[in-house]
Amino acid sequence: MMDVLAMTEDELQAKCVEWRRWFHEHPEVSTKEQHTSEKIYSILEELGLDPVRGQGHYGVAATLKGGKPGPMVALRADMDALSVKEDTGLPYASQNPGVMHACGHDVHMTTLLETILRLLRRKDEIQGSVRILFQPSEELAPTGGARYMIKDGFLKDVKAVFGLHVWPNYVCGQIGVKPGAMMAGSDRIKVVIKGKTSHAGHPQEGIDAIMAAADFLEQVSHIVSRRVSPLATATINIGTIHGGSRYNVVPDEVTLEGTIRTLDETNRKNIPEFIQGILDGLKKSAGVDYEFNYYYGYPVLDNWPVPAKLVADTARQVLGEKGLASHVVPDLTAEDFGFYMQDIPGSFLWLGCGTEGQAVHGLHNAKMCPNENALVVGSKLMSQVVINALDALHKGVDFTHRD
Repeated sequence: MMDVLAMTEDELQAKCVEWRRWFHEHPEVSTKEQHTSEKIYSILEELGLDPVRGQGHYGVAATLKGGKPGPMVALRADMDALSVKEDTGLPYASQNPGVMHACGHDVHMTTLLETILRLLRRKDEIQGSVRILFQPSEELAPTGGARYMIKDGFLKDVKAVFGLHVWPNYVCGQIGVKPGAMMAGSDRIKVVIKGKTSHAGHPQEGIDAIMAAADFLEQVSHIVSRRVSPLATATINIGTIHGGSRYNVVPDEVTLEGTIRTLDETNRKNIPEFIQGILDGLKKSAGVDYEFNYYYGYPVLDNWPVPAKLVADTARQVLGEKGLASHVVPDLTAEDFGFYMQDIPGSFLWLGCGTEGQAVHGLHNAKMCPNENALVVGSKLMSQVVINALDALHKGVDFTHRD
């Protein structure tokens, strides 16, 4: 058993840096987080908690009970890495070729572990309990591991949920949070346009799928500029096109795949109908047939107003006014944390991990290297968020209230 109360602040921080570097050295992609999960399970046991394994996945959950009775809040960290070849030159770089914690989930896991250490040292102040969620497969769009944790009942009785993501564009010591949409809903599309082959010298005998695909791309590009309000935010990106078999054959099939990002659920529901209309038009005008599959993925990450304000107020309390970024602008990256907040009040925040005067290497970049001081900042903030949230709930603050 780890004697958390006997640890000095320096010892606590050193232990967490050790954990973080182990996670960084041993990254595992979505659905393959076996060793990561075993490491977390072992640490939670050392801390005197009773961890529970996920059913059919590598998620781990535990409950930290406070010194006083009360409601329950949840904290979540994601576990999976990316198929990226690391290029940081760190002495503790990935030992798994072609796999890297390029999205900072190693920092997320360790920040949550350090938060647990700090909460154990303040156990008497906790008016309730904390559900600890180590979630797998956040990068597994459009499914995402949040659904696994919800299905297993790990969110049962939780009154509020909080999470974070490292943010290289903010320097260490600064966080970003706002009420409402903060990260995008992320969906995927696959379109197969079907024509008819012929000799390139006799194009009139075929139906050119590539030409139809070109028309499709041009019309899709008009959706955002002409079918979506200029006051709203959306993007449609076609990332792959595959078609044709030979230079002198009119192609009979083209497959296009892409992603759609939106910041409100109305546009998210309308855009598939717009795409369907374009394809129906091409069927009539170009004579093609088609297959259209729309895969709904992560919802808009929509922070609840009361929990978001609580996080902002806590940031001022812990980090000072300069620790809270002003004019936080939503980002069109996506996060499956949004699934938790569909039914449970909560807030997500961006944790600065950049270093003043150093180049910024963004998320999913092979050179991404968070400042490890973010562990201290994040854990001090999140432990106080827990204390403040439970106190507010104990006093009857309505976390579900929306203006």
